Amino acid sequence: MDIVKFISVAVMVFIHAHIVLVTDYYAIIDTSGFFYNVTSRFMFIGLFITILPMLAGYVFRMNNDYGLRKTIKLAAALSLLGFFMNMITWGAGYTFSWNILQLVSLSLVVIAVLMRFFSVYGVLLLGLFTIFGAEFLRSYLAVSGDNYLISIFTGADDHFVFWPFFPWFGVVSLGFLFADYQLKYKNSAPFRMSAMIGGMLLVAVAFFRGEISPYLDHYYVWSPSIFQPEIGFVLATIGLFLVLAVLGNSFFNKVRLHKYGIINSYSKGILWIYIVQMFVSYKLSFLMKKFFPMDEPSAAYFVFIIFMLGLSWLVGVLSIRLLQEKKMVILLRKIR
Repeated sequence: MDIVKFISVAVMVFIHAHIVLVTDYYAIIDTSGFFYNVTSRFMFIGLFITILPMLAGYVFRMNNDYGLRKTIKLAAALSLLGFFMNMITWGAGYTFSWNILQLVSLSLVVIAVLMRFFSVYGVLLLGLFTIFGAEFLRSYLAVSGDNYLISIFTGADDHFVFWPFFPWFGVVSLGFLFADYQLKYKNSAPFRMSAMIGGMLLVAVAFFRGEISPYLDHYYVWSPSIFQPEIGFVLATIGLFLVLAVLGNSFFNKVRLHKYGIINSYSKGILWIYIVQMFVSYKLSFLMKKFFPMDEPSAAYFVFIIFMLGLSWLVGVLSIRLLQEKKMVILLRKIR
């Protein structure tokens, strides 16, 4: 699964770096230019970002520690980190913007509750309900951007709420369930074949429905078509995850990764890479665009992208050395 994490994180860093360069407060700078056409044609690449919540659910199950009390503490820490990132990146007015870390936090708590009082079938049913009931719920509630509590469940077109619970909890929950069945069936060949076929079918459904890619709103690139998506885009997200997971487990499972290599560093440092690259790319982009206009391709564009990918690698290495290795040393000392 490390290769899936690596690909998703690399695409996440690239997309965020690309977007902040070619937009002015997330509105496309030049709608007749090169970057607008490229961005519009490749919006489907966003699928690699939307599988990140599914990876969160997968890792949560693989860690095999979803006790309710511990999960609440974890969720609180993730949410606080997310709100802190909002504040330092976009300002105090955006502190309580609802983003991916808040979605993951709430989703993990809900899964922990369902696992404690019900079973994986409870997780499955609620996950499917949030996916297939999202559009109806949005229409029924007719959400306005003024109601924060409702908006975090159904979404809102107010530049303040992203990753609503409906439908994205379903993606987190299915990541959890995939890991659960992978463990149950010991990642057997029939399991992998079923997952591969299922994933390809879901992507095919999205493709033939014409919903495999959101549209590009040049007034605001993070438009509702991404975070309040059509059902096909959600199915494509799930399908892409299944395909990548099977391919990764089949062809890269026995590959030995270098501890500080870019694949392992991206895989182990997802959380800190996300926070750092969001802050750095957004802040640094203003300086870049001041000296290097982005109405056409330039060397500065590629230098910025490469810099952000390299910085993310460094953050991943530091997260391994300062957090994971230090934690291991502390545990060994306790055992002694």
